[in-house]
Amino acid sequence: MKASFKKAIAAAAAAVTALCGMAVGVGAAAADDSTPPHYTEYASTASGKLTVNAPNGTTGHTLTAYLVAAYNKDYAAYTDTDSAVTSGTAKAGNLNIDTFRYVVHDSDETAIENALTTAGVTAEASGSQTAAEEGLKSLTGVSATSPYGYDVNTNTASAQERKFADALAALLNDTDTTKKWTPSISKDLTLGQENTLTPEGLYLVIDTYKQDDDKVANSTQSVPMLVGTTFATLTVTDENDPNKNLGVGTIDMKNTTAPITKQVVGKDGTTPNNHPSYNIGDTVFFQLTTTIPDFTGYASDPTLKSATTRLFNIVDTFQDGSFEAQKVESVTDKTAVDKTTNQPLALNPGTDYDVTGESTNTLTVDLKRLVNGAAGAQTGWKAGDEIVVIVSATLAKGATTTDSPNVDAADKTGADPQGNYNKVELNYSNNPSDNSKMNNVPGPTVNVYSFNLNLNKVGPDGKSPVSGAGFTVKTGETTYKFTKQTDSATGKVTYVVDNVSGTTDQVLSGEDGTISIKGLDAGTYTVEETKVPSGYFSGARPTFTVTIADTSYQNDKTNNAPKGTADGAGDDWLTGLTYTTFTPDFFNLVTQDNADKDGFTVKNVKSVTQLPKTGAAGIAFFSFIGLALIAAAAFFAIRARKAAKIA
Repeated sequence: MKASFKKAIAAAAAAVTALCGMAVGVGAAAADDSTPPHYTEYASTASGKLTVNAPNGTTGHTLTAYLVAAYNKDYAAYTDTDSAVTSGTAKAGNLNIDTFRYVVHDSDETAIENALTTAGVTAEASGSQTAAEEGLKSLTGVSATSPYGYDVNTNTASAQERKFADALAALLNDTDTTKKWTPSISKDLTLGQENTLTPEGLYLVIDTYKQDDDKVANSTQSVPMLVGTTFATLTVTDENDPNKNLGVGTIDMKNTTAPITKQVVGKDGTTPNNHPSYNIGDTVFFQLTTTIPDFTGYASDPTLKSATTRLFNIVDTFQDGSFEAQKVESVTDKTAVDKTTNQPLALNPGTDYDVTGESTNTLTVDLKRLVNGAAGAQTGWKAGDEIVVIVSATLAKGATTTDSPNVDAADKTGADPQGNYNKVELNYSNNPSDNSKMNNVPGPTVNVYSFNLNLNKVGPDGKSPVSGAGFTVKTGETTYKFTKQTDSATGKVTYVVDNVSGTTDQVLSGEDGTISIKGLDAGTYTVEETKVPSGYFSGARPTFTVTIADTSYQNDKTNNAPKGTADGAGDDWLTGLTYTTFTPDFFNLVTQDNADKDGFTVKNVKSVTQLPKTGAAGIAFFSFIGLALIAAAAFFAIRARKAAKIA
């Protein structure tokens, strides 16, 4: 008895909602002025309701509903006295399937019959019901293993309803005018709201998707959806729970989205770096994360040569001049498991993906081999799998360096002029009827930083510039190397950190007495004067420490990259930077120009008498004088003894 009831509900559901996941709604219709007698006699003129929800967003989507068949005007609900109710095979108030039928408008008859034939449904007219009306009742729905009515990750229609919906949708745009379907009734729908449709009935809903010019949309076009409105005079409820509406007249749009995120990470490729400062020449690691879109309903081409090739690629863009040696370190399907290693599935270049643009500012990771099932590609993936790409790049000599944070920017997101940015975007097919059409989804822009150190060499008066003074810069036991850059227009010399191929470890003051160093990571450095210019006292060469501290960053909380145990993703703007000297030089010849700011003045003296007279330098000065006096006294004592002996 339950089986016959389920059969009745299934038949009703074919009129009410698409079992294969092809859903959408419709609205009020504009019927032909010359409505055929058959349609007039049997079709309902009442209105039904249809709500199309869009869990993956409404931006860019326009839905139009086309009437396939009206419900009949005299359908009825079971009553308490009906035998099906008294026998327990039906519930009072539910649709009496024996009173229900579809009514097809004469102008839609041929197109519906052709689509039914394509779907493998053959039916004959019976009594007052046409072949198209009989065929619609026999459509079968989708199983749990065939989403949207397709085999998983294919465009192979496995349900008759899916085949019918696709075939009927194709007839809307058929170039053969003898086959083209011109629906009798159509109406645009409002997503996420209840639409009133007249007549109540079964509709084909078509989604037209266009990405906005500002590239903020991230969605695919829905597959064609076959769905019924609510019934005007009754509801269809669960056989075991009369209070549970089976959802007739409500459906989720069958589209999908794919996110793209990016963050700065440590060498492990996982841990967010929330203090992203580096030496020029350091390797910076970035983590890119996306998910495989649901390509169910999309054709594929393992040869990657035809228009049916699915598109799925990530484009990573680096700030011009700031990076070099860009490359892909790894690509991993973090959701799938390698059966051999029991670890996340590592994807392989040349078989699962291709990389173009290494060592350039535009690096592309193309995953079409994977999602099209190319020869040798992994087969264990599925829609929704998390794809993680680790990219590395070297901070180049042309990188932007700073000695002050950008505290004035209202929104600490996007590219920071004080830093060096790296941004990402995702491209993937978004139209199941045309794989060449694709979404361009912008992802986060992240920044990394490097810092300046400026010295000013002056004479005893504290003003006159001293040229030719040499210094080394060390951190721990490592002495930094530099490449000398000269501005062709101004002649200004800058020393850029280059610990790999730098030609000097000594920086020299220019004619104006200044030394400009760029490309330092946050940290503590020992600065030592190693060359005293001719004419200056070499016995007082200062050594002092400078600590560059990136004291604060503001995290971009809009970045949804995986955070792990970190407070935020590796996407941070520099908001605090200080320069301090914890160990001043022994001779008190070094002063900081402004507290906590970059800029240190180093004085040279021409004689010991010009050393400061206070502090350690003063002690040194008087010690020197004392030693000199003792030496002089000893000298004269010796001379006196010699003179006495001669006498």
